[in-house]
Amino acid sequence: MRQLITTSFVLLTILTAACQEKAPVSSLTSIEYSVTTEINYAGNSNMAHTLDVYLPKNRKSDKLPVIVKIHGESVLWGNGDKMWGGDTPFLSYLSDGSYACVKINYRLSTEAKWPSQLNDCKAAIRWIKGNAERFGFDKDKIAVQGELAGGHLALMLGLTNNEKSLEGDLGNHLNQDSIINCVVSGFAPTDLEKLGGEEVEALLGTTTDNFIKKAGEASPINWVLNGTQLPIYLFQGNAEKKVPMAQTDLFYKLLKEAKFKEIYYQGITNGSKRNLQNDSKGREFIASAIENFYKKQLLSQEVKIEVSELSVKSPLIRGERR
Repeated sequence: MRQLITTSFVLLTILTAACQEKAPVSSLTSIEYSVTTEINYAGNSNMAHTLDVYLPKNRKSDKLPVIVKIHGESVLWGNGDKMWGGDTPFLSYLSDGSYACVKINYRLSTEAKWPSQLNDCKAAIRWIKGNAERFGFDKDKIAVQGELAGGHLALMLGLTNNEKSLEGDLGNHLNQDSIINCVVSGFAPTDLEKLGGEEVEALLGTTTDNFIKKAGEASPINWVLNGTQLPIYLFQGNAEKKVPMAQTDLFYKLLKEAKFKEIYYQGITNGSKRNLQNDSKGREFIASAIENFYKKQLLSQEVKIEVSELSVKSPLIRGERR
């Protein structure tokens, strides 16, 4: 079995302000945290069943709420890895010592078919709870976030909190549950039957006769009335080609009709995963709203979660000047 590696990091951000008559003035902010990588949460040697744990050095409590990131990339459920994107998404959460963070892998559709991906994510949550004392996790305060396929799996995790048939039997912590407390989901498929396409077919791996049944089981819209309600922050844009905005529009409508509380939906004009990554203003606005969402749901702070008109820059056409 691969040896666990723990590494300590110090991120130094230097902000320099200068004027014409004075020498530059620098202020130094440090974020100190440790990372334990490639932990296998299923008790096997499969790298698809690994996770990384991020812990702040200046932790505020012996038991920290956990923010879990599920990756989602250009091929829905078919490519990507927890290492893509580096540490950047977690730095703001680690800065003041209020959270622990975990990034997880899951079996891609090229390796296993549905519901293996959800079974993997649930096994990772059980591992987090089973190792709460070891790492200082608060196992009763777990948030899950993701985009595209990661957003879909985050929603399915939350909406199937009480569904035994999708729990799976991976790992050594079957005495733990996989219940989570809140979800952040961006650009996520919510109706797989309507979405269709090769990537959905690769995930379900099923015959035409059985496609509708499997697609229904894997669609968040069909679990809204499952009896599980939890806070959800959604963001979606009308420029995302992988997942039409209509998918999130319908899902949000169903959540409101089911009287879910603490539901937020940020629409983005010109928004896609790529466009948002390339637009600092839009990215920072949503990041701030998500941080406030976590402060409210995981730290019980009275904060405002802002949802407003938001537009990001459309992508440049080749040869065009901004």
